[in-house]
Amino acid sequence: MTERPLDSHFRLSPALKKRLKVAAAENGRSLNEEVVTRLEGSFELSTDARGKLKGLLAQALTELDGD
Repeated sequence: MTERPLDSHFRLSPALKKRLKVAAAENGRSLNEEVVTRLEGSFELSTDARGKLKGLLAQALTELDGD
């Protein structure tokens, strides 16, 4: 069974709505698809970002252990 999307409404400033509409057009998506894609992406940590974070944490632990 396919999950049915919820119908939600958000208040956006005119400037933000315009930016989202421009981005949606540039990405070949509807305004809704652009918003959903951006929201879903905000919950994901990229492999690159995860690697950088691991490096920073390892460096911090090394510095803490050195004291």
